[in-house]
Amino acid sequence: MILIQRLLILVKKTAGWSVALLLAWMVVLALSQVILRWMFGIGIPWADQQLRQLVLWVGLLGGVMAAAEGRHIRIDLLEHYFDKRLRLIIGRLTGVLAGVGSLYLGYVSIGFIASEKGAELVFDNLLFGAPVPVWVVELIIPTCFCLMGLFFIFPVDAGPRRAARV
Repeated sequence: MILIQRLLILVKKTAGWSVALLLAWMVVLALSQVILRWMFGIGIPWADQQLRQLVLWVGLLGGVMAAAEGRHIRIDLLEHYFDKRLRLIIGRLTGVLAGVGSLYLGYVSIGFIASEKGAELVFDNLLFGAPVPVWVVELIIPTCFCLMGLFFIFPVDAGPRRAARV
């Protein structure tokens, strides 16, 4: 269990740095596109497609970070009526159920990736003008859903700010 916790802490830190770097790159790329189009009437041919895919990556990695920090959105209808012990039990149960649901979405998305691979679709100008298979870019989907599932089942931070309540 301690090994899993350490690995998840490493994943959490890696996801945080990845989001920061990807967001910085998105700002630079989008700003470059705006300036180039506004001042020179030209643009970077692959920038728009790359920005669209980076939104997917940042969104899913942000979901991993939210699950890791316990800052995901959670609907709390009756929890405030229960005593502390029952709240802990219900919290663990809902965490496991959310984890199983996320792991299932990860499993289902693997089938989606397999169908995308079978279709042999390619982004022509995604990686600085180089072609990239669509399924390679979409590997982030099952990866992040599975990571979210693990963070729900094995919470890393059990501090006072476990989840945003709705």
